[in-house]
Amino acid sequence: MEGSDVDGRPPGIRGYRRFGRRPDRPEDYLAVPTDAVTIVAEFDPAGLGAGADPASFAYTVYGLHTRPRQRIRGNRPYTLEIALEPWAAFTLLGVPMHELADVATDLADLPGVPTVVLTAAISTAPDWQRRLHGLDQALGRWLDRGPRCYPYVLRAWQLLTGSGGTASVSGLATSINCSTRNLERGFRQQIGLPPKTAGRVVRFQRALRLLVGGSPAAEVAALCGYYDQPHLTREFSRMTDRSISRYLLERGAEPGFARP
Repeated sequence: MEGSDVDGRPPGIRGYRRFGRRPDRPEDYLAVPTDAVTIVAEFDPAGLGAGADPASFAYTVYGLHTRPRQRIRGNRPYTLEIALEPWAAFTLLGVPMHELADVATDLADLPGVPTVVLTAAISTAPDWQRRLHGLDQALGRWLDRGPRCYPYVLRAWQLLTGSGGTASVSGLATSINCSTRNLERGFRQQIGLPPKTAGRVVRFQRALRLLVGGSPAAEVAALCGYYDQPHLTREFSRMTDRSISRYLLERGAEPGFARP
């Protein structure tokens, strides 16, 4: 697995990860809740080039989710994951984000989504550096044409993630001069989860990164705003179906994309 460190990435595009594997051995892995919406592209590098067949590419979008799920990688040799801020996914995909929450959706089933743009960006560049740069440009143009996220939803999301998921719904509503009802409605449409639930996912991701980095559970609980270590332990189990020690021992599970 390799990451990308490309300058000039459009706002809302969190990052890329790419994987290679043997085509005769599909793999599955634990996808834990993350605060990014992910588009997964699977393809065969033998089909890359200006005349690439769009049918040789498969695209799946995963909305925000609150439970772990076992993802199975298909039999195509390469996988590219594109991580998006939820509000950017709303602009790109043009559908209510709650329809994508907790499910996997074939991108071809979403009306008006130009998968040909992704296919062209991936298939025509001669190497990965230029391929990812091309994706940045293509996604940036796509973002410019899509429906705008409400400014108050975007601001509330920024405040929520900036707090590490600990900001209260009432506090967010007060900060952006919005009713809690409108905030809930806006989040459902343009983020995919209610603010309180989304905050749980953001906080879990922060805790997960600290735990994987070697921080003691008691320290992580305090830093991330859990009541105590047992509270962290219970929440971790809900999000992963594993104890903290089992997760760290296995490490076959993949955390989400780190926030910039």
